[in-house]
Amino acid sequence: MFSPEKGEISGPGEKPEEAEEAMPGEGPGEPEEVPAGEGEATPGGPEAIVEDWQKPEEPMESAPLEETEIPKEAIKIVITAEGFNPSTFEVKRNEKIILSVTSGDEWTHVFKFEAEQLSDVAVGVGPGETRAITFYAPAEPGEYPFFCDVPGHRGRGEEGKMIVK
Repeated sequence: MFSPEKGEISGPGEKPEEAEEAMPGEGPGEPEEVPAGEGEATPGGPEAIVEDWQKPEEPMESAPLEETEIPKEAIKIVITAEGFNPSTFEVKRNEKIILSVTSGDEWTHVFKFEAEQLSDVAVGVGPGETRAITFYAPAEPGEYPFFCDVPGHRGRGEEGKMIVK
């Protein structure tokens, strides 16, 4: 879940930090029981968020990334009020795609594809923020339009297309 107030993402089953409450029997000084053989990293925990965005089988946006954290093979897109740059990119059928999306202005933007088969591929970015997502290109060649899903943004030209060869 994304918490706009704090700009944080929590994994499935996690509560945003401000909403956490101690459960009965859990308090300061009482250690949490951890089954033998299990480490501190848990599925859906903060560590998983950083790594899960790189699984093309289950597209999921990353936490905010620094420029140095973006894989060199990523297709980098910047969204501003003027549109997408680049507004078109080409990929091969079934190719693993790493897409980084950056808001290049003071606006929040949401990258989204029109095609139902790519409905899981969506990235929301705040002003000046970069996030990434990994997915497989469709098997069917063609043009796949994408746009900014913030109301009014597509109408002002925030749209483009992915060409699958």
